[in-house]
Amino acid sequence: MKTKLLPLIIFPALASVAHAQSSVTLYGIINEGINYINNQSGGSVIGMVKGQTNGSRWGLRGTEDLGGGMKAIFDLENGFDASAGTLSQGGRLFGRSAWMGLQTQYGRLTMGRQYDAMHDDIGERLAATGIWAWVGSHQGDFDNLNANFRWDNSIRYISPMFAGFKFDGVFAPGGAPGNFATNRRYQLAMSYDSGPILGAIAYENINDPAVSVYDSAVGPTDRTFKSPGKSPSFSGFQSANNQAIFGAGIGYRFGTGGQVSLVYTRTVFSDMLRTSTTPNTGSATLSSYEGNIRYRIVPTLMVAAAYDYTTVRAPGRAAHYSQVNFGPDYFLSKATDIQLSGIWQHATGIDSTGKAAVATIGSLGASTTPTQIAVKLLLRHRF
Repeated sequence: MKTKLLPLIIFPALASVAHAQSSVTLYGIINEGINYINNQSGGSVIGMVKGQTNGSRWGLRGTEDLGGGMKAIFDLENGFDASAGTLSQGGRLFGRSAWMGLQTQYGRLTMGRQYDAMHDDIGERLAATGIWAWVGSHQGDFDNLNANFRWDNSIRYISPMFAGFKFDGVFAPGGAPGNFATNRRYQLAMSYDSGPILGAIAYENINDPAVSVYDSAVGPTDRTFKSPGKSPSFSGFQSANNQAIFGAGIGYRFGTGGQVSLVYTRTVFSDMLRTSTTPNTGSATLSSYEGNIRYRIVPTLMVAAAYDYTTVRAPGRAAHYSQVNFGPDYFLSKATDIQLSGIWQHATGIDSTGKAAVATIGSLGASTTPTQIAVKLLLRHRF
């Protein structure tokens, strides 16, 4: 009789222990709003925001205590367009992130589709894209501060914090039979956060970027190649065999919720192939210089401003882009806010496609003139 009762006693106890040691959290952001754009493809536009700031998402984040200070961890994050109910990130189910790994006192090791330190440590913490997402990014997000691309099939290690410093590395093997270098990507980064000072520096190197990060079905083998890029500031460079990105930023916190930051990025497309949509050879360099400030006037109201200057240089052509972002953010609660933003951009010179440079704010679509102005009113809820 006692033997028969034993499973009835032990199994519920084990289930209780497992439940206490494991957790899964549902989280997300839903945002909707209205954009006004003075010139998009030749005309003014009033329409829905469609994720221009902190794209709508839901995710599952979980941990399991394995004992001895080790945890199993995972994150599955879906992106969607709330205005139409459709999937984002090219229709992927978990297009924002899908990874699992282990965390110990020696750091965190994860594998899957992941963000990188360029986004996490510079973009989110120091740059204007951390405030305005796409409409705060640098010319189509050529430097990936806004996670224009994620790292598929990647392995990432993040160290514990040492005296304010943290180290980060990502490696993504190309997976091409017989050629280790094809589609290969790696990144090295270091960040600092102590007291009022925060900063970060990162370098990433990408082989065959058209396929490995910009989702082209085929690489640039001949003149029939079609660039997968949408921003004319660098779509004409995406036939490159290699893309290298360097980023650095420093910030200073002050008052209650105030921060001023400086950010510099440099992206080099090397060994470009001339095609019908990428009329370039040799190398092209895009450099961005940004300053931004945010300040919480009262607990429920934050005001932010940013200025970015980007230069684009390639053999026989050069372009310059200036952008200003400004706007208040009013918090109705800890989870819900209303953000009003005004963005101005002006372009000069010749862009990557060989045409006169036109203004293109984030992913709003190119203007037909050197200047573009956008106003955005957004309602956002986090859960």
